[in-house]
Amino acid sequence: MARILVVDDNEDMLDTLEHLFSFYNFEVIRARNGKEAIEVAENQFPDLIVLDALMPVMNGFDACKVLKSNPRTRDIPIVFLSANYTEDDHRVHGLELGADDYILKPFNAKELIVKVRSLLNKKQLIDKLQSDREQLKQRQEEFKRELEQLKARARELGKLTFMDPLTGVYSESFFPRRAQEEIERAKRYQQALSLVLLDVDHFGQLNSVFGEQVGDYLLSKIAAVVTQNTRTTDIVFKQPGNRFAILLPNTDEAGAFYEAERLRAAVEQTDFFDAPLPRLKDLSPDQERSFKRVTVSGGVSGWQKEIQEVKAWLQRAEQALLQAKATGRNRCVRFNEIEND
Repeated sequence: MARILVVDDNEDMLDTLEHLFSFYNFEVIRARNGKEAIEVAENQFPDLIVLDALMPVMNGFDACKVLKSNPRTRDIPIVFLSANYTEDDHRVHGLELGADDYILKPFNAKELIVKVRSLLNKKQLIDKLQSDREQLKQRQEEFKRELEQLKARARELGKLTFMDPLTGVYSESFFPRRAQEEIERAKRYQQALSLVLLDVDHFGQLNSVFGEQVGDYLLSKIAAVVTQNTRTTDIVFKQPGNRFAILLPNTDEAGAFYEAERLRAAVEQTDFFDAPLPRLKDLSPDQERSFKRVTVSGGVSGWQKEIQEVKAWLQRAEQALLQAKATGRNRCVRFNEIEND
């Protein structure tokens, strides 16, 4: 229920206004002069003030000036209601002081109610915009803090050459050595071994809209989703650009495809924009929904005995990944599927 402060030195007029606004389901508080109105407004924060112009102690114009200069009360809409100051100059003066409307007595009750409702709707919209702006500002500050934490972690991880400083997974430079070790182990124990390549879809467009800092932030979050959804035996690596590689020991290509699909679904179902993030471009609602749906494509390749080098194995996974990209994105493709086509 909206709260309205009515200010008038005439008790009959106060009774009339209170009865009128109460009939239309407004809460009413009263004041008898400008000074009292300022005190009530600062203590009870009404949603709107109906203010008489000519009053003892302090008139409405002086009260309006004080209210509009006070950060605590300046956003409260004010409607002048006057029977004495009826000239255009008085009306202009009231509006120049910051009043939202100036109505002469005797007034039309329905007109007053319509104007009051309109101003309250406007105030509600402004309050929401201000709240959204504060939330966005707060989220931007949180984002900056998270980014600083990531950078601090990056500096620590940067001391370890086998860790990627941005995402916290194994580094690109460490991948060939570890992949070769896994190949040798698979040969020795005659075990299956597979490789999954994941690539973030439309990552260049995300960077162009939200900026590279948000892009780095998203990569770190995606890395977290991937590591949280891989098995304890799986090994995750950062790859160039917006890619990740996962080694899956003791897993054939069919099993790796299942795991890759599980990771793809986990990324798709994660809301990476659960709070507003800074952006470089304005988006339509449809564009915003599209950009906020982050997905990945995957290429899967099982290790075969004829594969002697990590580079050749990586190329097979790359071919499967390119096929996934070419056939619609947000899907995974096995190398054996394209090899047999």
